[in-house]
Amino acid sequence: MKNKTLTFDNFVVYLADSSRSGSDLKNAKLKKYLNETFLVIRNFLKSKDLSPLVNKSKNFELGLTICGKKMIKSLNLEHRQKDKVTDVLSFPGHDSLRVDAEDLFIFDKTINFGDIVICREVCLKQSKEFNITYEQELVHLLIHGFLHLCGFDHEISEIEDKIHFSLEEKLVKKVYDNMGIKNARVY
Repeated sequence: MKNKTLTFDNFVVYLADSSRSGSDLKNAKLKKYLNETFLVIRNFLKSKDLSPLVNKSKNFELGLTICGKKMIKSLNLEHRQKDKVTDVLSFPGHDSLRVDAEDLFIFDKTINFGDIVICREVCLKQSKEFNITYEQELVHLLIHGFLHLCGFDHEISEIEDKIHFSLEEKLVKKVYDNMGIKNARVY
């Protein structure tokens, strides 16, 4: 497994690539997408959707792992009892960081959001299906996973589904707009 620490302003990302290619750590184009994504996420942390305590923290961090099908299938089975390959898994560091979160205590000046694991092969496959670049699909999966880390969960109700995917679309579109990407699919 190859590891790298990426810093985006006051947001530290511990990036690990355990996929066979290990090439994401060297991908300059991906780093540009990640930079813009974390700027958008940083602005989202100030939104009315999250607890004001979140924005009072000075530093933020999360783990991002790019892996292969075998690893994501194993994690999906172990943590969700689903014996299948998936595109993204999230392992939150907090129950919820949403504005209505109960008993939210943040003692540190640093919030560790948790970990996001993305399957490289599924990301590549989906990028081809949606006719977008690998980097664009990875950004989409990263934002999807990040919203789970914050306590948004589309799987618990129709209302939550609408909230989660509305925020996801808004954040992905903001990344694309900031990068000057026109007519990109935001799904």
